[in-house]
Amino acid sequence: ESPPTTTYNTPAILELQKIAPNCPDYPHSLLILHTSMALQIRGFELILTIWSVVVTGAVADRTMKMNIQQSMKNVVTRSGRTWHLEACFCLHSNPSILNRRILNFKSFTSIAANKSDTHPQQKATFYERINKPRHILAPMVAQSDLPFRLMCEQLYNVDLSYTQMIHAHNFAESGGDTFRRNHLDVYDESLVRDVLLGSADSKALIFTQSQRNALEGLSQSDIEASRQRIISALQTKNNSLETALFEVKPCVVQIAAHDPNVAARAAEIILERSNGECLAIDLNLGCPQAIARKGRYGSFLHDETPQAAYDVLTKLRSTLPKEVGVTAKIRLPPTEADAQEGKLGHEFRFIKPVTIEERVRRLIDCGVDLITVHGRTRFENKVAVGPANWDGVHAAVATAREYSGDANYPIISNGGIEYFSDVQKCFEETSCSGVMSSESLLENPGIFDQQNVASGRDILDRQLQYADIYLDYCTIIPPLPGSLGIKGGSFNVARSHVFKILHRYLEEQPDLRSWLGNQELQTIQQARDLLCELRSRYSSLDEEHLKVKNSWKDDSSWYRRHRQSNVSAAENTQPVSLDERKKLAKLRIQALREQRLSKA
Repeated sequence: ESPPTTTYNTPAILELQKIAPNCPDYPHSLLILHTSMALQIRGFELILTIWSVVVTGAVADRTMKMNIQQSMKNVVTRSGRTWHLEACFCLHSNPSILNRRILNFKSFTSIAANKSDTHPQQKATFYERINKPRHILAPMVAQSDLPFRLMCEQLYNVDLSYTQMIHAHNFAESGGDTFRRNHLDVYDESLVRDVLLGSADSKALIFTQSQRNALEGLSQSDIEASRQRIISALQTKNNSLETALFEVKPCVVQIAAHDPNVAARAAEIILERSNGECLAIDLNLGCPQAIARKGRYGSFLHDETPQAAYDVLTKLRSTLPKEVGVTAKIRLPPTEADAQEGKLGHEFRFIKPVTIEERVRRLIDCGVDLITVHGRTRFENKVAVGPANWDGVHAAVATAREYSGDANYPIISNGGIEYFSDVQKCFEETSCSGVMSSESLLENPGIFDQQNVASGRDILDRQLQYADIYLDYCTIIPPLPGSLGIKGGSFNVARSHVFKILHRYLEEQPDLRSWLGNQELQTIQQARDLLCELRSRYSSLDEEHLKVKNSWKDDSSWYRRHRQSNVSAAENTQPVSLDERKKLAKLRIQALREQRLSKA
């Protein structure tokens, strides 16, 4: 075919005219600028520079033309990104290169300058730059604290951790210094490592009175003993005495936001304060708690005002440096059954909800580098929790990889992980890139670390060891208080971890459970005293006696605490129709009215 006769005197085409004769195989594969368009899609100005390929002679067969057209279509539909489809197509040697994307004009010119290189080199993706993590610790409010993250990463095969969720508005406001100091625990890697090993002042990572309160009663020798136990555990794990192997990993910081400008400002402050240790900013689009609706974040934001969520993500991607990822943690969307049952509100009863495929495409349009999919809807929570829908996660994986053009686009699966065996099963059934754990990891931090635990004594010793080593990490770097109290917040974080790790045994020892929950118990030393008492109560029991206790049963675990009540409720409750629920609601309202009248 003949090239178009129209002349485009733009800076880009003038530059192209200079370098085109130097392209390999010129003129058999000639790149010209065909048109420039300024489009406004979904409120975002999108400048798309579209390159069309003019192929001479017999090499321009129908298949190649279809590939070119599809590539052009892909460019136009990627709203929220600026795609420059620039390529040097060496059609004789490699027709398949038609489907490759080169991200900027400079990459084309550098290829043209190197006459010997006919194959443009692909840039590493975000997932490749963060070493393709497979085992991920979830963002959990007041539970994804630095000592817990360090323990899981250094001892129990966690590849990547998320921080607890941070409210962008509180973090970004001008008077938010106290909030920032109490919530963001991402510090220079070398400083954290030096504090752990004792080569830096242990007070270097203690910023609040709450942290100092948690350490009351501990002597310097107690602190040093904790340090030595951590070092010994790390040496055993690494099978080496070399402390240089003790890695402190960067992390992902999760935020909650509905205002794009506030989110961007918060993210910029996070990057400033984290000294390069923040790999990505994650937007919370998965929290199902009622407080998330009031704050306009989490799954409520994604379900009820999805465009607001996409605006935030697009703003983050356009604001943050390219090397910093933008990620999103989402849930499966509500189902048609949810809509028909009135769970989405009366006005949505006859509107077909979006699909997970639609959600994934919109997120990719926003420039999101990685998506975590919780395989449940927002209604499947607490006592209503059910099995994770891994088919939904698999659909997200397939859609993301087809739509993005990246066969390895990273989708992380969250939900349905109770045992180590579930991790591999999840990989097989969803084809996901990584598996994220939250609740099960809180009770069993070693869920990603295959263990030979066969006896009741093995489980007891394992759980006590988890609690001991976690308190050792807290002794060196006490948790930030977050939102759990200015005075006792630091220990309250540790308290919550100890409760979950020892849940099955504390259920058998109600006095110890009450002791742990008592607000008079406020220090790490007091928690150690409780552990000693618990250990002594089980020390004399042999295997036969341990296995007849409830703590031996799977149903006694923290992970199953809601799941069992959910099963029982399902077995004993008949389905209630929408009309019946309306009648019951009217009766309750009438009863309340009568009660108020009788009081008057």
